[in-house]
Amino acid sequence: MATVEAPVRRPPPSPPSGRSRPGVEALLPWLWAAAAFFLVAVPVGGLLWRSLADGQTGGIGLGNYAAVLTTPGILEAIWNSTWIGLVTTAVALVIAVPLAFLVSRTDMPGRGLFRSFAVLTFAAPSFIAAMGWILLLGPRSGLLNQYVITPLGLPAFDVFGPRGIVMVLSFFLYPLIFLPVADAMDNMDSRLEEAAESLGATRSHTLRAITLPLILPPVFSGSLLVFISAFVIFGPVALLGGPVGFQTIPTAMLQLMTFPPKIEYAAVLGLPVLVALGGLLVLQRRIYGRRRYTTVGGKPGQRRLLRLGIWRWPAWLFGVAVMLVSVVLPFGVLLLTSFRKAIGLPLTPGNLVLFDNYRALLHQPEILESFWNSLWISLVATLASIAVAVLAVWLLERGRSRLRGLIQPSMLAPLAFPGAILGIAMIITYGGQPFWIGGTLTIIVLAYLIRVVPQSFTYTHAGLKQLNAETEDAARSLGASWTETMRRVTVPLLRGPILSIGVLNFVLLFRELDVSIFLYTGTNSVAPVVLYNLASESRFQLMGALSVVMLTVNLGVVLLARRLLGVRIGH
Repeated sequence: MATVEAPVRRPPPSPPSGRSRPGVEALLPWLWAAAAFFLVAVPVGGLLWRSLADGQTGGIGLGNYAAVLTTPGILEAIWNSTWIGLVTTAVALVIAVPLAFLVSRTDMPGRGLFRSFAVLTFAAPSFIAAMGWILLLGPRSGLLNQYVITPLGLPAFDVFGPRGIVMVLSFFLYPLIFLPVADAMDNMDSRLEEAAESLGATRSHTLRAITLPLILPPVFSGSLLVFISAFVIFGPVALLGGPVGFQTIPTAMLQLMTFPPKIEYAAVLGLPVLVALGGLLVLQRRIYGRRRYTTVGGKPGQRRLLRLGIWRWPAWLFGVAVMLVSVVLPFGVLLLTSFRKAIGLPLTPGNLVLFDNYRALLHQPEILESFWNSLWISLVATLASIAVAVLAVWLLERGRSRLRGLIQPSMLAPLAFPGAILGIAMIITYGGQPFWIGGTLTIIVLAYLIRVVPQSFTYTHAGLKQLNAETEDAARSLGASWTETMRRVTVPLLRGPILSIGVLNFVLLFRELDVSIFLYTGTNSVAPVVLYNLASESRFQLMGALSVVMLTVNLGVVLLARRLLGVRIGH
């Protein structure tokens, strides 16, 4: 009987014989430690210090915590964030899990189309979707209310308030569950289910005993991400809840920052949320990492498609409905609005213009400047995050530093930083002395960098773990320096993960509102903040035109990267 030896993890390579360790390599742990200090330790430490500092006496204590709990509206905002997160998660599950099953395991028509539209939501920010639904279901001039709901004799749907927030968030966040669950079902060997059925198990018992346990990890992980996102999201809540006085934690924090600013109260409100979200993420990683869900024998991905028969077209209608509500209707109405002359007038040919609203963008210096700022800031932050991630991953997998145990938790720690809390932490730590970069574009670049470091680290780490170190060892043995080996060997071999995360980061940062709105002072405008202000001022035609331009840029970047570079976003 042949024996198979378990693979042994090879220790990091020693420097070539006869040569001392290069100086640049010796400095790498210190470079990473400095980056981690400024990207993680400083913001968290600043938030903690400001939450405990008494602005009047200069002492340290818990007085700010007691004051926040007695501030009107704060406890209600905390409760609102909690139940909005729970209800959104429940609705997203109802949408995502059945759709994932239909797309992956049945012969429903249009399966690839529905999967592609789920990926498209990553290029479209949630606050833009909220703007679209205001134009569709606004109580006064919403197009669906005017031309569909009211003529049918039904009461108009008012999108402002908790109902509208849950609807928008559910259809925007459902891909966080749908995509990993569909991927898990794609890789599930259907012969396990066939074996159970051949032994007499009913279809419902097979689903409950085999299929559901195998998809439980992605369901749990996706649901946790949906809850966290809905719990701390700013844009849709501000646009849909603001007019009716509905607040959650992020909007309450922004209100605390208005004149007179109570930044210490905002820090108090943000710190427990940061700790709670960090704990949830740690719990998720422990549960997901400890349990093993594998298919036994056979080739993974051999699926038997369930034939739906007469139910194929009702299932297709369900997929079409999700696609319409999540993407087509909200973003289609923004495109239509960009060609309208006036919102209050009936939707007739006389109320349509061709490029007037787009030309008007060119005559708005602030809009042009903010658009350019968003482009270069997103690019710089993306490149910087990749550089930090490559350094961290190399130290973790190839280095011999004593700091290796701190690398992964430090690089993933910003996952617990919601946009609003990160914005507050940046103002506290970098807005004043000794850095004095508050109100500048530099502070936004740094915040964007912190925002995307975790996913940059995750992508490059997965890529480097798949590479054999022998090629790098060979280059070093032939006299190549560490810098030359990284430039000519390691980084080219990581081209796929680097390009993928680069495109994804740019798309996410170009439409980043939650951090930007807290760092905006009027002198450091970026496109998402200007777009939000246009919506707040009811300048809907310019809002529609700018949102179409932003979505076109993001979609163009994704398509160009996929066509020319082979990058697959959402894979």
